[in-house]
Amino acid sequence: MTAAQERPGERPPPARPHVLPHGRYDELFETTAALLALVRRAVLALGPTWPERLVALGADPADHPPYSGLESTETDCCTMLASGEFVVGETGPRLVALGAGASLDSAEDVTALSSASQGQAGGTLFAHDPRAARAAALADLCAHRGLPRSVALVGPGFAPDDAHDLRQRGFTTALLGPDRLPGALGRPGRPRYALGLLSGARPAADQDRARLRDAQRAGLLLLPPLSSTLLADRRALALVSEGLPWMTHGERSLVERRLPWTRLALAGRTWWHGTEQELPELLLAQRERFVVKHAVAGAGPLVAGHETDERTWTAAVRRAFRNADSVVQEYVRPAPAPLTLSARLFADRPGGCRVRYPLAGVSRRAAPSAAPRCR
Repeated sequence: MTAAQERPGERPPPARPHVLPHGRYDELFETTAALLALVRRAVLALGPTWPERLVALGADPADHPPYSGLESTETDCCTMLASGEFVVGETGPRLVALGAGASLDSAEDVTALSSASQGQAGGTLFAHDPRAARAAALADLCAHRGLPRSVALVGPGFAPDDAHDLRQRGFTTALLGPDRLPGALGRPGRPRYALGLLSGARPAADQDRARLRDAQRAGLLLLPPLSSTLLADRRALALVSEGLPWMTHGERSLVERRLPWTRLALAGRTWWHGTEQELPELLLAQRERFVVKHAVAGAGPLVAGHETDERTWTAAVRRAFRNADSVVQEYVRPAPAPLTLSARLFADRPGGCRVRYPLAGVSRRAAPSAAPRCR
């Protein structure tokens, strides 16, 4: 079968597709959608506007560049793309992180893997098509807002196949670099493209960011918006893990089953397995039970207590509490072998799933190597 490129820290892709029972496959997407909805509600409750919510969450504005000041657009589109990152533990899959707003760019790897394995199995396997899910989500957004089906693919993460696929599904589209904005949109107020999809390679230069803001002011609806990355901030997941007054019994039960215990790295007392504990002391006393993660994915290393010595762990805990930029999470021990699943959603539509196979003794951050199907 076709497979994604092998990278350091991961096992070679398997020769056969990774197959899940249909019910377990569906559960990955249902759990991701349910926990994403809880996180969205928790973040919206933090304040009346997205900048105020960012401050209330304790997030650094530098990590969430404000491309848009359109509150309704941010709120409507904040879950346009999301993924649930699962580790399969002894009690089943546990969602260890939410990805939101990372990119609406190429889904080529998942599509190729799914198509190859389904053909190999003679059509007996099923997997969601991420490109079809992406196109359907964009079509619904255009219909809801009365926009033409026209899309600018902005940034280097897109491939010609992405543009071709969208054209085949009834969209007018073009590949554009940020340096061509806003000029390539045509007249201000009546842009040539209604939607702009921003690739995962977010522009860091101030000039490119200014061009994106100018493109929005000219009428381009740029996706994903600022609000998406705020939902992906791990501090938001910690709010849901701790429990909020408006959560129902069913929602609390879901969190207990599928979300590992997660807390903000802030000094104070907390409940852990029915006991009240001082959080810093708990982490130092139970090193092998926890991991420390930066609140923003990619901003720093994940430190796992079971993989470090006491001195390294103590330094990581002290740094996290000193800087107040991290969360702590109970370690999910993989069983029977390391396996991480990433279930992708496009506006709550299942859009395929990736599997990672990290090597033993290597931190669980390997590149995707297969796409699972169900029977």
